[in-house]
Amino acid sequence: MREQPVAVEEATEDDIAAIAQFLWNAWAEAGPEAPGWVGADESVLAQIAAPDALRARLGGPRRRMFLARLGDRVVGFSATRMVDDLTIELAGIVVLQSMVGRGVGTPLLEAAAASGKAHSFGRMIARTEASNERALEFYEGRGFARARSFTQEVEGASVELVELERAL
Repeated sequence: MREQPVAVEEATEDDIAAIAQFLWNAWAEAGPEAPGWVGADESVLAQIAAPDALRARLGGPRRRMFLARLGDRVVGFSATRMVDDLTIELAGIVVLQSMVGRGVGTPLLEAAAASGKAHSFGRMIARTEASNERALEFYEGRGFARARSFTQEVEGASVELVELERAL
């Protein structure tokens, strides 16, 4: 039996509780030391998943969120933020660990890219840990190229990051 495809749509205020629950589930499945979650503990996650913090990331070309659902269950999300008049950042893409490799990440990325293009952005950047080979392969396999490497302080730890870019 073939698994149903994920449905991706832009998040709305009605999705805030589902997004918060998804973030907690994703963090629990991956573990706090997993790539993308480095430095995130329960207090950080509580801040990220707070209704006001989520509401601030919804709507408008400056910030957008997209949800991937399998039936009624949120299995992934992506978020963008405006960097400048020409550039948006893929500020986050998270897929439940149990759904990795099952066709969730690409539709989330493409929904974010299509939205950026529709709002006249010409470039999308993404950042990930230099050690996160799975993410680097994912982005490079979808048209991103490495633009620069740098070190950033994240929750008191120095993290080596790679910034990638793609034309929209």
